[in-house]
Amino acid sequence: MQESAYIGSAAAGLVYFVLGTRLVRLGIRTRSAAESLLGLTFLAWMLNYAFWVLAVVSQDRPALESQFYTAAHIATNLGEIGFAYFPLLAFRRGSTWAQWLSASIAICLVVGVAGSIWVGDPEGVEPLTNAWWWPEWIGEAATAIWIGVEGLHHYGTSRPRVHLGLCEPIVGHRYLLWGIAGVFWTLLSFVVVGQYVEFWAAQSRSATLDNLVGFCEIAALAMVWLAHFAPAAYQRKINASVVSA
Repeated sequence: MQESAYIGSAAAGLVYFVLGTRLVRLGIRTRSAAESLLGLTFLAWMLNYAFWVLAVVSQDRPALESQFYTAAHIATNLGEIGFAYFPLLAFRRGSTWAQWLSASIAICLVVGVAGSIWVGDPEGVEPLTNAWWWPEWIGEAATAIWIGVEGLHHYGTSRPRVHLGLCEPIVGHRYLLWGIAGVFWTLLSFVVVGQYVEFWAAQSRSATLDNLVGFCEIAALAMVWLAHFAPAAYQRKINASVVSA
């Protein structure tokens, strides 16, 4: 890990904290399990960044550094397990196949983390020598793909209702935002493979991949923010653009 990423990780953790807190509060106010779960997921990912920063500043104490990286790994996957149930609650509540898919993803994540710890890779950073790294990655990628597909699918089915006046334009637009967020998270999951392979081989990460990871992450969070907390002016613009089309 590069120390130059310290500030970026701290900033990312702060963004997850702010957005996660707002989503939890929104979920409590609206009694929405999906938004509450998403907020808790983001708070878990905030802990990942907090532990990562602590690991960076503990480089002169290798044992403590390793423990912080392990804690970051576990925090990430606690969030991922919650994230696996978000598309079920947001798009497919009550669907039997969606329940099984969420459970299968969660099992992949748990098995992957447990297996990595068992084979001596508790930080989860050795994809070429640790076969257990891949079930974990499959779980993460599957959730991202699922969200992207659901968002774009529901956006497509909402368009006729929007044009008939049966659905507010901003509601259909939120589906599109979620679809785009899923695309960015999917891209992120594949970039991470290259990032970890590079780190395993050279014990360093290139600025190019770091920047691409950061871009995908920030872009996805921006879509989530617009989907749930878009300014009134943005909503008026979306409604007006559809009406005038």
